[in-house]
Amino acid sequence: MNEIWNRRLKKYQGMLLRYAKYVFNDHFVLALLFFAGGVGLSYSNFVKGLPERPFWWEQPTLIIILFLIIHIGKLVSLLEEADKVFLLPKDYQMKDYFKLVLKHSTLVSCVIQVIFLIILAPFIIRGLQWNLTMWGILLVVQCLLKVSYLLFLAARVYNTALKKFSQQCYFQLTLIAILAIGLYLNLVLSLILSLGLVVIIKHSFDKSAQQYIFKWNETIKSEKERVMTLYRFINMFTDVPQIVGQTKRHKIFDFLLHGTSKNVYLFLYSRSFIRQSGFSGLFLRLLFLASIIVFFSPNYLFSLFIICICLYLIGVQLFGLYFIFEDNVFTHIYPIDENQKKSAFKKLLGKVLLLAWLILNIIAVATPLFEVKYLLISAVSLGEIYLITGSFLRSYIKKNT
Repeated sequence: MNEIWNRRLKKYQGMLLRYAKYVFNDHFVLALLFFAGGVGLSYSNFVKGLPERPFWWEQPTLIIILFLIIHIGKLVSLLEEADKVFLLPKDYQMKDYFKLVLKHSTLVSCVIQVIFLIILAPFIIRGLQWNLTMWGILLVVQCLLKVSYLLFLAARVYNTALKKFSQQCYFQLTLIAILAIGLYLNLVLSLILSLGLVVIIKHSFDKSAQQYIFKWNETIKSEKERVMTLYRFINMFTDVPQIVGQTKRHKIFDFLLHGTSKNVYLFLYSRSFIRQSGFSGLFLRLLFLASIIVFFSPNYLFSLFIICICLYLIGVQLFGLYFIFEDNVFTHIYPIDENQKKSAFKKLLGKVLLLAWLILNIIAVATPLFEVKYLLISAVSLGEIYLITGSFLRSYIKKNT
């Protein structure tokens, strides 16, 4: 089991490193720097504005934030579909395998907890008037609660009764109660309770591994969902072979296809964009992410930068839709000029980008402190759409034809 785990972990880490160079490219790193700078400046001003006596909402807000942070990161089991057949004789050794899973997942998750607690340190120390020692105890409590959460997930691998809504609610309420005790009553008591929770959940995991059989289907399904979530994020930056787009009817959007039936390629491209989650889902995710960032943007130049990045990413990612029918032999015998195909795709791309432009500009410009300079956002981003649907698109088609 050690050999299987080490081999799969090495393969998994190699995959992450291979895709990291595509995710953390120059454009994304530059965008992250601007975003981190803007958020950091706003966060610094917010912390400086906190009074010496804590507001009533600071502790409840911190409890909610810490509770949500605990749920970041799940078990990395690295199990595959074929394991339920080929590893079935090793069923009794899966407990040893999951000890390695817990060790790796705990290390990665605790690093994440430390990073978030460091980010929250100014708010905790300044807002709650804590010292560095109290913050350190809270950090230990947070890591212990994260370990108990991972152990709870591991125990569910054997005992499906822990997946019941009531059992999950009891556990989640326990996490909230321990955090509340630490922030309102006594941190040392919270530390003792979190340590006790780890011992109890660890005992539950050991007992479940002895009394129940390993639930192969549920565990493999959970791992596939975790990996697919990671692949969907990577797919925003580069093509991932493991991502297979689903095609659905989406009747509620059929009204968007009216008027396209007279143009063969406009009808095909429009229908493919709406029905294939690989394209429509990407558009919605990027638009939602950009809308949130623009809504909390500190100034109009930062909003302009985010909008331009979003429009560029949407446009470039949708370029792949142009060649989606190349493998269909019937499209090559259509008595239709190639220019009509280019014109239809350009028209669809323009409509999609204009829709994103309209939504993002409404969010950026609709501010109580509106100034004339905010119109620069609309003008520059509209010019970018002209470039994307013009020279950028022609260059892409020429390069890949």
